[in-house]
Amino acid sequence: MAGDALRRWRPELRRAMMRVRPEFFSWPLEKRERYGASLPEEDKHRLDQALMKELFGARVRSWKSDTSGGKRIPLRELNRWNDAILPLVGIGEDCFYLNEWLGENKTILDFPTLRDYDEDDYRYQENARKQDDPSYASKPYRGSLYLSWARLFADEKFTYATLSTAAGYLYAHIEEVAADVIKERIPHRYVPGKNHGKAKAKNFQWDMRVAADGQEGLLEELQHRVFDYTRARNDDLLTDWDRTNRGGVYWVDTSEPQERNVHIIFTDKDALSAVRFRSFVQDCRAIERGTDELNEAVKEQETKLKTFVLQQHQDLLQTFDPKVKRLRRRRQILIHKDAFDDFE
Repeated sequence: MAGDALRRWRPELRRAMMRVRPEFFSWPLEKRERYGASLPEEDKHRLDQALMKELFGARVRSWKSDTSGGKRIPLRELNRWNDAILPLVGIGEDCFYLNEWLGENKTILDFPTLRDYDEDDYRYQENARKQDDPSYASKPYRGSLYLSWARLFADEKFTYATLSTAAGYLYAHIEEVAADVIKERIPHRYVPGKNHGKAKAKNFQWDMRVAADGQEGLLEELQHRVFDYTRARNDDLLTDWDRTNRGGVYWVDTSEPQERNVHIIFTDKDALSAVRFRSFVQDCRAIERGTDELNEAVKEQETKLKTFVLQQHQDLLQTFDPKVKRLRRRRQILIHKDAFDDFE
């Protein structure tokens, strides 16, 4: 935990830590970092309680309710909490915290660069696919970072970050555009099915059905074609950006009134290699590129996607046979009754 990190410690966090683990401040740097990166469960629970009391007083006793019972903690309070605890759980000069699963018995300290983490996760996912389907042909690593969440102090301000490769960023964008364009061509909505909301043990059933004024079959076929298209484009984009090898970072401000947000987009795996978690912002700024070329790529992919959807819709209007139905496996979705307790 460098001097910058200690400088960012709020008095509330210091006092909470003194109650839970007073010897922490006498530990060597490496031990403090290891402790913060993988808080022991018992200490975490006690620290949560102590820090809540410091930040919010007696009125807050848990994230689910205040002392009056049943009232959720406002978003601004959650932001205040994340800001306060970040210097303990984050690493490096920006107190960087990656809010993702890092693997069994691993912490962010096991991955010096962003590529180290991303490639390790990619290999894990590829092995899982291979186990599920022995015929699966593994693909070369081209950078796979996709909408990962992080927290850090960027330019001295607490910031929520989303991390993606350029290919992943473009894929996420055309997925959103595709849904909008399809809805323009075939207006539809989701309505509760006959089993929606019914209790089953400690779960309730999720049974929402598409209503498209008699065009449900047409809609499903169009969605299926567009899904195949966007999935193929994602693979092509990964290859294209990997070959272009720009080695840069785009920094896109996505802030909202109540919080500071940024989407950080890495052009390729070489850009991921150049960014260390301990000096995240500095390394990103060193290879930052203007967003004009990213915006041009967005426009290009959006235009191609819209053209494809319109062409496929027109083709289906002329050739689709509603009597021929696509075979698909029926699924039952169950949601635990407490699943949304931590959401606003």
